[in-house]
Amino acid sequence: MTTGSTQVTELRVHGVRWYLLSVVSLHCCLQNAVWAAFPPIAQSAKLVYDWTDSDINMSLIYGNIGTIVLLLPMIWIVFAKGMRTALLLSTFLTAIGTALKALPVGNNLNSWLIPIGLFLNGCGGAVTSVGATVLSETWFPPSQRATATVFYLVSAAVGGALVFIVGPAVVPEPIALCDNITWSKKSNCSEQNKSYIKCSLAVLLLISVIFHFPNKPLHPPSVTANTQRLGLREGARTAVRELRFWHLALCCAISTSVYGAWLTTAEVVLHPFGISQKEAGWMSFSGAIGGTLFGMVLSRLSDIFHRKMKVIMMAMFSIATVFFLLFILMLIEVVPNEHWLFYFTYIAACVMTSGAQPLYYEIACENLFPVSEAVISGFLAFLLNVGSSLFLLVTLIPGIGTMWPNWAVFVTSLLSVVVLYLFKEEYRRMDIDLPVSQSEDSDPEHNRF
Repeated sequence: MTTGSTQVTELRVHGVRWYLLSVVSLHCCLQNAVWAAFPPIAQSAKLVYDWTDSDINMSLIYGNIGTIVLLLPMIWIVFAKGMRTALLLSTFLTAIGTALKALPVGNNLNSWLIPIGLFLNGCGGAVTSVGATVLSETWFPPSQRATATVFYLVSAAVGGALVFIVGPAVVPEPIALCDNITWSKKSNCSEQNKSYIKCSLAVLLLISVIFHFPNKPLHPPSVTANTQRLGLREGARTAVRELRFWHLALCCAISTSVYGAWLTTAEVVLHPFGISQKEAGWMSFSGAIGGTLFGMVLSRLSDIFHRKMKVIMMAMFSIATVFFLLFILMLIEVVPNEHWLFYFTYIAACVMTSGAQPLYYEIACENLFPVSEAVISGFLAFLLNVGSSLFLLVTLIPGIGTMWPNWAVFVTSLLSVVVLYLFKEEYRRMDIDLPVSQSEDSDPEHNRF
């Protein structure tokens, strides 16, 4: 495989890149918070809307379907029109989706508006899947590229973490007393007020993108940022014909989709084991926030210790696999269920997994260069959302129980370790950029921001 032509030009980084990263990350955070709104308040939502556990899981599938539908068009939009057009469309769809959820109508009409709103919000999430590696490659130097990609992607975990706490706090779990249910109608109003706030934030993000969001800087931050990528069709054909793409893609899609669905539906999965809605929310919140912070540490290590991404990921998934197994053994009472150990194993497994998974996108882009980052990320996200939807559809099978998702997340974590061990990685972009970036480290203008 040969790279495209590279024009000799001045390399420079621009301070505005942090503003751009903040805008897309806030949108990613908000979009995921809207997508994951109902599982953390599952017991309350089932009472208010007369839903079942299957309906709770379907609320996630609506968003996944929206992302899948718009993913392929979004790859073309990012590739042909740039990130500005893609983000304008995405923030607009998120704003419309949250507005439909916030309409003050009865539950009968809500049963139609909520799925439509979640579908449109899912469509808005397509840019997150496609644009993370594109933004980091276009605006960030090699020494910050993995950090920018991971920061963008883990902001989704922040959104998911917030709903684990805000949801149960605003919409309390119904209390059963003498076969009757103590319930307050104010909880339904509180959920609607949350939707108003989310809609307002979506509109503000749309205005921010309209105000200022250029497609690319005047001067590229690296040699590969200025290197011509393969065309959309040629890049897609090259990717699907490469065994290394499928090696990484299937591992990423299976493990990430299963873990994401498992974490989001933690309240449903853990409720049969005596874990309350609020308690499950705090456990998942701690794991997601810890994973976000740890992901930033891992991304910086990947930027500092070049060509060690695979080793870092293998180490984290290995540790996570051990914690998942201990957690399951406590659930089935093979290991004594010490309260502190139960919390620790769950949170530690989430921290390790959430922190390492975003690096899949970076290592895939390194190994498939000069295929466009939009094509690679889009394909990975497509497989991930399909995998997540299939996982959630399995939960709809009557009588299947709630223990199997815990075994599934353990097996897929172990699979990640094995697949990464067998993978022979390359760092094609870094092989081009590293000598240049090293020589520019002494340039004060290059490191001004």
